[in-house]
Amino acid sequence: MTFADNALDRLAPATPWEPDWSDVLARAGDRRLLSRRLLTKRRLLIALAVLAAFAVPLAALAAAKDWWFFRFGDFPRPVRAPVVVKEGVWSGHPWELIAYPSTTDGLCLAVAPKGAQARGDGAAMSCAPQIGVARTPETKASPDMTITFLTSSAGDRLPGYIVGPVVEDAATVVIRLDAGTALRVPTFGGPSSVGHVRFYASELPANGGLPPGLFGRRFRLTGLDRGGNVVACLVPATAVDGVSPLSACR
Repeated sequence: MTFADNALDRLAPATPWEPDWSDVLARAGDRRLLSRRLLTKRRLLIALAVLAAFAVPLAALAAAKDWWFFRFGDFPRPVRAPVVVKEGVWSGHPWELIAYPSTTDGLCLAVAPKGAQARGDGAAMSCAPQIGVARTPETKASPDMTITFLTSSAGDRLPGYIVGPVVEDAATVVIRLDAGTALRVPTFGGPSSVGHVRFYASELPANGGLPPGLFGRRFRLTGLDRGGNVVACLVPATAVDGVSPLSACR
């Protein structure tokens, strides 16, 4: 394994003091031998550091390979293995919410009928940078969001639903639909491996699919803390790069 000099500098940055290597080498009696030993030791330490850095993603990928969303072409590579955050039943249909932090697309979230891990029948997935989920050097430049969503109309395997992550301070998510309906949904936590976030999940009103104009100007998501203060907001119709100011939900 070889490394470019700039990679070495990034992984082993200069210390704030300057050792007198000339004096050390002179007293050692063999400048070239000691220099070669120092370089070899430095490269070995950096090689070990790089291997350690890759150990978690590779282990995560190995543990994740049986999930349906990794069987369909290009996918956001996991930083940690996907986990089932919550299970439930909507209108008699068992479901599960799966999440994992990715190296490029922030937090990835999937909903699937329970037991669909391998095939993914009736499942859906989305990814977005989220406040509370650590970025990596490869994370896309889009801003972190306070709240995001994944939604689907009713199908053979699941009814219509809306789910998503929200900032850790949110205790309740208010989902205001264009039809005028407002759903108040309690949030729930997940394992620390997915980040410092909470989640919400709700079945949508049974009207044969998503409410008309779901993504219109009245549709918005509001995260409230225990005191009723707005801590997360998304109004898709007016959001800039997927982000809405908290004032848009007050």
